[in-house]
Amino acid sequence: MEMIEAIRNRRSIRGFKSDSVPKKVLEDLLDTCLWAPSSRNQQSCEFAILGGKKMDEIKALLSKKINSKESENPDLPPAELTGEHLRRATELRDSVDRHQFPLGTDRFDEKRAEYWLKGGNFWNAPNAIIIYVDKYLGPKAIFDGGIMAQTIALTALAYDLGTCIMMRPVNWPDFLRERLTIPESKLILVAIAIGYPDPKVLANSYERHRDPLGGFARFYDCD
Repeated sequence: MEMIEAIRNRRSIRGFKSDSVPKKVLEDLLDTCLWAPSSRNQQSCEFAILGGKKMDEIKALLSKKINSKESENPDLPPAELTGEHLRRATELRDSVDRHQFPLGTDRFDEKRAEYWLKGGNFWNAPNAIIIYVDKYLGPKAIFDGGIMAQTIALTALAYDLGTCIMMRPVNWPDFLRERLTIPESKLILVAIAIGYPDPKVLANSYERHRDPLGGFARFYDCD
């Protein structure tokens, strides 16, 4: 797949087949992604790769935390969105909802709530990758983590895999440190659900949208 095509066609997958991703595929994918750039080539990112019984265990515990409305305490607290950022986030949510639950859908509120709850559970993906870095490395390592997450999402397409870069599963970092023996000295950045996309899941085919470039870019003396 050509790089520009991959960037334009990558999308967040919110429904996966039950087939696990073979360990060799995950190893090959991450081995390629080690070539992602990092600040001063410090190669900040470390990975916890989940599958099988461990994935089932983490999913079950996350479900309990979400259903009990346990307080979230992420290492990277989210911002309270306003203005254009809130508008774009709301448009995404509404677009996904309209695609899955057309006007007149029975039990709309209940189905919508059930659907968004799945987001805390890796959208039922068979595997997941959790990215973490040493806390002492500071903000540049967080930037490195973002580069790595995008590199994984793009590289996955070469293996016919889909991904969803997610924050909700890492909103209880202490529980993940305990279950995955991640030291307290590590900053847990993000989770990536990964697996084979299920084409029957409507959330995988809603119409995507991006605002025009003019709203983001200012050119200076560019011919």
